[in-house]
Amino acid sequence: MTLISPGAKWPFFSAHSRLSRFLPLVLFAVSPIWAQAPLLQDGAMALRQVRLDWTLGQAPLPPSSMPSFEVGFGAAGSDGVYTPLTNGEGLGHGTEGLGLGLQGRYVLGELSFSATALALRDQGRTSGILQRAALAYRTESGWRAALEQAPFAWGSGLNGGELLGDAARPFPRLSLTTPEAILPLGRWRVEVFAGRLERDRPIPEGNTDREARIAAQVAGLDLQQPILWGGLLRAAFGALVETRLGVVTMEGGHDTQGHAAPSSSARTESLAELRVRIPSLAQLVQARGASMVLSRSGAPDSKAMALVPARDLSGLQLVWEGWDLGLEYAGAGSHEAHTAFLQPSYLAGFSTHGNPLGSAFGRECITRTVELGVPLFLEGLGRLKAVRATAAQGDPSGTGSWFLQADAQWRTSTGRIGASMASRRDELSTPSPHWGWACSIFQAFRVF
Repeated sequence: MTLISPGAKWPFFSAHSRLSRFLPLVLFAVSPIWAQAPLLQDGAMALRQVRLDWTLGQAPLPPSSMPSFEVGFGAAGSDGVYTPLTNGEGLGHGTEGLGLGLQGRYVLGELSFSATALALRDQGRTSGILQRAALAYRTESGWRAALEQAPFAWGSGLNGGELLGDAARPFPRLSLTTPEAILPLGRWRVEVFAGRLERDRPIPEGNTDREARIAAQVAGLDLQQPILWGGLLRAAFGALVETRLGVVTMEGGHDTQGHAAPSSSARTESLAELRVRIPSLAQLVQARGASMVLSRSGAPDSKAMALVPARDLSGLQLVWEGWDLGLEYAGAGSHEAHTAFLQPSYLAGFSTHGNPLGSAFGRECITRTVELGVPLFLEGLGRLKAVRATAAQGDPSGTGSWFLQADAQWRTSTGRIGASMASRRDELSTPSPHWGWACSIFQAFRVF
C-alpha cells in the first residue's frame, strides 16, 4: 500500500505534496463527542464513534453547525522499527519535532468550509502544511458533494478499514454521497470518490519483497501518481443487519520517464461486509450494545493492489456505559513472496508514513487485536490496544511483532490536553528482536 499525498495537478493541496514527510500536531474542533483522541486522530476517531453508535443502534451526532477556531501546540517523536499510531491519520514513525496548529470551521447554510494548517519545527527547519481541508455542500434531503482531504474508512477494522483505512493521512479527492433511500428490500445509500495517489513512496524494511520492489523502482517499473477511485453501497435490512459492498480501482499515472501507464497496470480491489447487532449477547453481558462483523476483501483475479490473496476479517464489539471492548482477527490464508516485477506497476506496500489502502500493518500480516476504551480520572477518556501481527501462512519470512498503544485525553476549561504512545517489538530473523516506539503530546486552546 502507500502513503497518499496530492500530485501537481491538485494545487489546492500543493503545500501538502511538497512536505509529505511531515505530519501536523494540531487539533480537530468539532462536537465534544468526536474529540476522543489526541492530535489528528480526532477525525479518525469520529469514524470509530460512528461504529460504536451503530452497535448501540443510535444515529451518530451530525457535525456542529457553529463556527469554531482552535490553536494547538504539540510535539512528536519516534525511533527504531516502524511503529504506527493506529487510527491516527498517518501519525507515528514519520512525525518528528514541535508544532503549532490552527484549525477552523465555518458553516453558511448548506455550504461548509473547514481547514487544518500548521507550522512544524524539525531539525532546524520550519515548514508549513495544509493537512486537512474540506469544501462541502449538503442539501436538506441528504445529498453531499465535497472537495476534501479528510479521513474516511471503508470496511470495519480496529486498525483501519480493510479497503480504505483511517490509519493513513487523508488524501485529496472529490466525493459524492447520496441520501438514504427507503426501498422495499431495505434502506440504501451510495458513496463515490475520485482522488490521486502520491509520486514517491518509501518501501518499509519489513516488507517481504522489499529488495524486488527496490530493484523494480531502479528499473523504472514503479508508476507514479495514479488515480484512485471507487464506490461503496450500504444497505440496512431492518434494525439489526447491514451489508456493504465496495470496490476501489487504481489506474493511470506515469513512470519515471513520464510515459503513460499501460492499461495492464490497473488494479482493482473489492469488499463484502456483513454487520449484525446482537441484543441477546448485550443482555447476557449486561452491555448497552453488542455487534459482530464479517468481511472479505481482495481480488479473485490476483490483480489486488496488495498483491496478496483475499483477506478475511471477523470482529466483535461490546459497549457499556463509558466502556467498550473490541476483539478482531484479520488476515490472508496464504502468501507467496513476489520476487520479480516484469512490467510497469504501482508498487503498493504499506508506507512508513501511514497506509490508506487497508490497515496500518499491511495486508500481508495476520493480526489479532484487542482494544479497550476506558474512562479516566478527572473525566478523561482513554484507549488501550494490543496487536499480535504475524506473517501469513506460507510466508517464508516467518516474522511477527507485538504492538501496544495507549491514548489519553482530558478536556479543560480552555480546551483539551492529551497524548498517544505506541511501542512495537519486531521478531525479525536476527538473534535479538528489534524495538520501535512513537509518541505525541499536545495542548489545545479553543478560541471560540
